[in-house]
Amino acid sequence: MRPATTTHPERRPAASMPNITGLQLLPNGGEASLVNISPTGLLAESAARLLVGSSVKIGFEGGFQPATVAGRVARCEVAAMGRDGLLRYHLAIEFDSVLALDPEVKEAPLPPVSAKVKNRW
Repeated sequence: MRPATTTHPERRPAASMPNITGLQLLPNGGEASLVNISPTGLLAESAARLLVGSSVKIGFEGGFQPATVAGRVARCEVAAMGRDGLLRYHLAIEFDSVLALDPEVKEAPLPPVSAKVKNRW
């Protein structure tokens, strides 16, 4: 049995990882979106409900290297109910080996503020 995981000081939100545009949970998990990532694991949101302790491979979309990483599901909990009525899950996945993340954190640029913004109230 592995020891309980702790919060990693290098955890980064999805917005700081523009080279990860999506995730594929393999073999049967389907599509997911990144919530945050650290060298030891990630948190993803998905319509797939995976069993805690099960092995999973994560395929990164968008040019992130490595393209796939093996790990295990450390936590699976309901995150929200979508507008379509389907449940969305938060999946915490612990990597089998430590991942080297780019040391430079890139912040996503904020959208420009329109000069024509008007309060309707």
